[in-house]
Amino acid sequence: MHSGRPRNLGKAGTLLAFGCVLLSGCAGEGGRLGKALIADRQPAAHARDLEAHYRVRSPDVLRVEITGQPAKSAICKVGLDGRITLADHQVDAEGRSTERIATLVAREVGTQVADVRVSVQEYNSQQLYLFGEIASKHQVLTYRGPETIIDLLQRIGGGTQGAALADVRVVRPHVADGLPPEVFHVDLNAILNKKDLQSNIRVEPGDHIHVGQNRRSKATCNLPPWLQDLCHCKKPGSAEGEPGAEKPDLPDR
Repeated sequence: MHSGRPRNLGKAGTLLAFGCVLLSGCAGEGGRLGKALIADRQPAAHARDLEAHYRVRSPDVLRVEITGQPAKSAICKVGLDGRITLADHQVDAEGRSTERIATLVAREVGTQVADVRVSVQEYNSQQLYLFGEIASKHQVLTYRGPETIIDLLQRIGGGTQGAALADVRVVRPHVADGLPPEVFHVDLNAILNKKDLQSNIRVEPGDHIHVGQNRRSKATCNLPPWLQDLCHCKKPGSAEGEPGAEKPDLPDR
């Protein structure tokens, strides 16, 4: 007659015990960084600052408002020739800031610059590409201006529960320039906890942002399917609550 726990739990029991240990583990450094990232969220005014530096391109959509001339105010799509059309007026918008476009509109329609307001209605021309443990549901994201990597991570909601926020990299392909790619390591701990902004780079159109997978998540995802479901395992690169990752459509090299 035997008392107490059985001598041999069997393979299934061992895996279950292992899975329970993983589930009960603390978030560790990744969890602390994730909380610090959200706590440091910047105000919405940042969006206006970014727009001031954004360079408009086809096929972005602009909202043009002209005080006292409602007939010439419009929502305009930047054409293939880089121009927008306001009634019987055309203005070259390609590669220009909204402030510069407002100055050209005022000159074209014969009014004061202070009476013209130009803003970006839809960001359609430039993209960023997300890989790994990203909280965003989309792996191709609109580029809205030279925001810092911290601003971008906050915009997309940070990383998933399986993210290794100490392993964030920005890869700049330089495809159009014919140069080798650059890789920037982002030290979130230094940025958020030590106020060392050296690695808080500003993203550029076409950048690839990679967030690694922590060891706990990697180990969990190597478990059998029934334990993966128990641990809420998610394939790297997929969005929260989605079954798997979809590869983004990348530009041709």
